[in-house]
Amino acid sequence: MEPTSPRLLVVAALVWLDDETLLVQRRAAAARFGAGMLELPGGKVERGEAPAAALARELVEEWGADAVRLRVGRVVELLHHVYPAPGPEVVLAVYDVDGAAWGSDWAASVRPEAGAMVHAYRHAALPVDAFLPADRAFVARVRATGRRGVMT
Repeated sequence: MEPTSPRLLVVAALVWLDDETLLVQRRAAAARFGAGMLELPGGKVERGEAPAAALARELVEEWGADAVRLRVGRVVELLHHVYPAPGPEVVLAVYDVDGAAWGSDWAASVRPEAGAMVHAYRHAALPVDAFLPADRAFVARVRATGRRGVMT
């Protein structure tokens, strides 16, 4: 029997300022994996932690204390990816997150981690190839359909 890598439960956010505009994060240039690439904010679910609570915690850790104002909604997609050995197998729960509380003043509210940046994109202008490879197919669907497409 082949040894297996651990299966990780990871959460990510589609943070919508409105039905057209999405906030995404650029990884730090010094990141160990995917340096400088775009990603959806989020992270690993800790043992004993509810996934929605994990996402709320990750948003505060990655974007600062004012992220408590972002409303975590429902899961809109479950993604699966197996990274090459010795990488993990990942199940990614993507949540709809309402960022309307930040509105057009979002840049004054967000405080990204050192080296990271946050960008706003109209969904139809998402630069799919700039995202982490495992996320590209999903991001392409978001680009094509917008919030309404992923909420159905």
